[in-house]
Amino acid sequence: MGTPKKTIYSFSEMFEVTCSLVAATSADIWDIPEGTIITMVLAKIKTAQVGAGDLIIGDDDDTDGYILAANAVVAVDTIYGDAVNERGPYLYPQGQSAPHSGKWKVYTAAGKELKIQQSGTATTAAVVDVFVFGYRYQED
Repeated sequence: MGTPKKTIYSFSEMFEVTCSLVAATSADIWDIPEGTIITMVLAKIKTAQVGAGDLIIGDDDDTDGYILAANAVVAVDTIYGDAVNERGPYLYPQGQSAPHSGKWKVYTAAGKELKIQQSGTATTAAVVDVFVFGYRYQED
């Protein structure tokens, strides 16, 4: 029989983020710890952006890896990421209904950040609650 090499813990985190008023400028949400597996990201509009534009959520490697072009000029409490077609390539692909297709993002080393970016012109930045779900592992 084998001996486990790591213990895995589930986590749920929530971050309140004010987007940048400067189009195409990303803001860091979270320094992703080494040994993190992100399985889902949701974004809830807390304060709608005034002006035109979208927001995307990703990381250093893919700016929209988690949430694709969500309209930031919408009603408060609108949630993105709960529908398959709103999810980026790190989660399961658009059009697939399976809850998991091997598309979770695994961070084996420190040095990556979860990021949000607002596009378009805005006179008031969106405020967004970002929910992150997944697992962390550590050496036993």
